[in-house]
Amino acid sequence: MNPHQTSCDHDWFHVRYHGEDRDDGTSNELSIKPAVDEDRLNVLLTNVGFDQHCYDNTLSLTREDAAQLADFLKEWLNRPK
Repeated sequence: MNPHQTSCDHDWFHVRYHGEDRDDGTSNELSIKPAVDEDRLNVLLTNVGFDQHCYDNTLSLTREDAAQLADFLKEWLNRPK
């Protein structure tokens, strides 16, 4: 597997990574998609433990949360390296 595999379309953002130096050696996934029945974004973070058990954490973002996140990411991306 490549270290990073990212896919994105108008309804889904997904990234999976494995084997980074700062990683614990297990694969991790982040998925973001709109909620079906609400005006929110669902965020799912999955980490595979050393026992190969998947641990899922979920978070729901409002439009206001998403706007603040977008502002944060834009600012971070514009910082000099």
